[in-house]
Amino acid sequence: AAGLIAAHELRLRERIESGLASFGDALTLHSRAADRTSTLFLTLRDRSPLDVFEHLAKRDVLVPAGTFYAHETFRALGLAVDSGLRIGLAAYNDDSDVDRLLEGLADCLS
Repeated sequence: AAGLIAAHELRLRERIESGLASFGDALTLHSRAADRTSTLFLTLRDRSPLDVFEHLAKRDVLVPAGTFYAHETFRALGLAVDSGLRIGLAAYNDDSDVDRLLEGLADCLS
């Protein structure tokens, strides 16, 4: 079962990464390690992470803003404490969640 869950989360993560690539330089995806979890971290060029978080929350998409206790990582990346958004996937997420996320980001960043 664990392998099926990991494969499901990987497929969703790859869909998100593909969708995020379409935003060009409006955002930067920092989660690019070859072996990683289904968690993504991104920063936005022209928008406040808190504003985007609030916009997405109205669409039932929970993508929190903040450091998530990864202070050392933020320092290593040279990022401010509340500079980005965390996208986390779990076994219960599905394609409709990914669609709402990407559509909400497109609406917010356009």
